[in-house]
Amino acid sequence: MVAIEAREIPGVLNGYEQSEEVYVFIEGPRWASHGYENVARGWSAYQTSPMGVTGHRWIEGPEMIGNESLVSIQGILDLDYQAHGKADMLRLRFTWVLRKDETGKWGIVHEHASQPLPDPYGAGDWVTPASKS
Repeated sequence: MVAIEAREIPGVLNGYEQSEEVYVFIEGPRWASHGYENVARGWSAYQTSPMGVTGHRWIEGPEMIGNESLVSIQGILDLDYQAHGKADMLRLRFTWVLRKDETGKWGIVHEHASQPLPDPYGAGDWVTPASKS
């Protein structure tokens, strides 16, 4: 996150596995970036975009599950950002799946940033207030 906030793109890209298996569900406006080269192209464009992340705070987590070669890190994150001169905050669910390569280096193979939809099925929240967690 520090490299993202500093717009230090080589540092950001160093966190990803250089593989065509990398699959990123970005927060928008595109649905996804598939493959390291497409992820790298997206981050390179971010460097000169009118939006920039300026800070972050974990609201829940991060929590980690996994084993000696594959881990998942997830939680809810507040991202501070500026776009077109205006500061704001965006709350996102974040998940990173990292895999260890043969040299022992961990790299992101899957990233997912999203927000819940207000009522995606038109059925409301089927979890009652007493059973929500």
